[in-house]
Amino acid sequence: MTPPVPAFSPCVIIPCYNHGGTVPALLAHLAPLALPVIVVDDGSDAATAGTLRALAASSPLSCVLLAHPENRGKGAATATALREALRRGFSHAIQIDADGQHDPAVLPAFVEAARANPRALVSGRPVYDGSIPRSRRIARHITHAWVRIETLSLQIRDSMCGLRVYPVAATLALIDRRRSRAARFFRLPAPRIGRRMDFDIDIMVRLFWKGVPVIFLPVRVTYPPGGISHFRLLRDNLRISWLHTRLVLGMIPRAPGFLLRRLRSAPATAEPAADPHWSRIDERRGLAGMRLMFAVYRLVGYRAFALLLHPVAAVFWLTGRRQRRASRAWLRRLRDYGRATGRSLPRGLNSYRHFYRFGEALLEKLAAWSGDIRAADVEIADDRCLAPFLRDRAAPGVLVFVTHLGNAELCRALGARAGKTINAIVFTDHAARFNRLLREIAPDAHLNLVSAAGLSPATAIRLKEKIDAGEWVAIAADRTAVLNPGRTVTADFLGAPAPFPEGPFVLASVLECPVFLMFALRENGRLRIHVEPFAHPLRLPRATRAAALAGHARRLAARIEHHAANAPLDWFNFYDFWQTSGSRPPVPPPKTPCPS
Repeated sequence: MTPPVPAFSPCVIIPCYNHGGTVPALLAHLAPLALPVIVVDDGSDAATAGTLRALAASSPLSCVLLAHPENRGKGAATATALREALRRGFSHAIQIDADGQHDPAVLPAFVEAARANPRALVSGRPVYDGSIPRSRRIARHITHAWVRIETLSLQIRDSMCGLRVYPVAATLALIDRRRSRAARFFRLPAPRIGRRMDFDIDIMVRLFWKGVPVIFLPVRVTYPPGGISHFRLLRDNLRISWLHTRLVLGMIPRAPGFLLRRLRSAPATAEPAADPHWSRIDERRGLAGMRLMFAVYRLVGYRAFALLLHPVAAVFWLTGRRQRRASRAWLRRLRDYGRATGRSLPRGLNSYRHFYRFGEALLEKLAAWSGDIRAADVEIADDRCLAPFLRDRAAPGVLVFVTHLGNAELCRALGARAGKTINAIVFTDHAARFNRLLREIAPDAHLNLVSAAGLSPATAIRLKEKIDAGEWVAIAADRTAVLNPGRTVTADFLGAPAPFPEGPFVLASVLECPVFLMFALRENGRLRIHVEPFAHPLRLPRATRAAALAGHARRLAARIEHHAANAPLDWFNFYDFWQTSGSRPPVPPPKTPCPS
């Protein structure tokens, strides 16, 4: 049963340590609110202590001054203020830092938000000016990435802001909690909320774990010149690192409950809206998180990365409704295809593992370009058809059809490291963050790229010159064109008509060169590259052009089906692939229940 919410009765709490110079102005800004104030002197020097005593005695506000005999940390000072607030009967405590960095003009909005949402934690979402040190900004981004992992959520916009409205009883219940029976039996210490610089992060994450809603309001934050900082670089960084370790470990047993809570709260829709064109689907946020994950891989190794990837994949699985729907539809169609054709599929297929595999594939791209994945680490199923073009320097170039089944970037990275020039026709606007990280790690990855958004007859002539010079050209043959999405040819794919782009087939007919299919898949835990001849050359006779295009599209679809049955989770088209430009064909319900 949900406990009753007491009548809304707020106060202001200010933890203070040697900020006597900024507190007078802060109290003056608080005067229009006419709220009682509780100041906790956290072991300040004599000058600050004297200033605080004088302010408490002369302030027109109802000001209570409490003092710690020694410095115990911001978290301990906040806890002392909250206990005093509870003793005096206040329901909510507006905590504001004493350093004067937060704009007090937003306080009335915070009070009203807390009044309208009495069970929620209302917190500031900082809006910085140019005064924020670069190191602080970077550190906050890293913390945001960790908090998203610890909560399996993107709801916490900022976990470090020192302007908040705490529901007093719920917060103190968490701070003063007792040991569980199991902890007492095994004589384990009671879990303790951080008492210093780790407090703000710790209390917000744990309140979120308890189901307390978190509401964010923007607040301007300024770092005044000559401001006092109590952050101790080594000790506090170690303390916060240990905090994130504890929170990640604490998240793991709670993860099933988070997933159930999220799924129960997700609104059901009878008919989901049609997906936009794939090029207009925004990339998911998280550049700092990608940097962090790659750093974990480089510093600790793949096993640590693989463990950490689980909560990251869970966050994206929980928050990516459109991608989750597309993943389930793909796996459902593939199961129907397997039953209809007698093809056996790998076991344990579900949409969460699909998301996880996509995270692995992103690492494989970065690792291949940084040299961590070498040719010896990859098995080539059969390269005899391509061998003459690899060995003979005088051989003409080839056109390679790749798809989003598998990791085509892996092929390009290995080819480049082997000294083969591969010109890739790509569209990168929808993946700007990942490509920025790739550019940071491996600048060579962006050499020999041709924009798919600017293809023209002049581009085809330039590509023909590259082919004649022995260079290769790679193009994705499964996604419809960016500029002309209606220029498609329909082919049966997993039992339903799907649109394929005309462009790759038209380009192949213009280049008049050998055409190959290439798939880089993870099969049975090992990376394997499949190379197959497709046409030599590919022709589109004017009189039978439509029929020829349809035939080439059917052959391409059949080869994708064949390899998809061996590596179902390597399908990285997280949108409705079967959707035509005019309508969205309904996805049939699964014939049998499937885990997803």
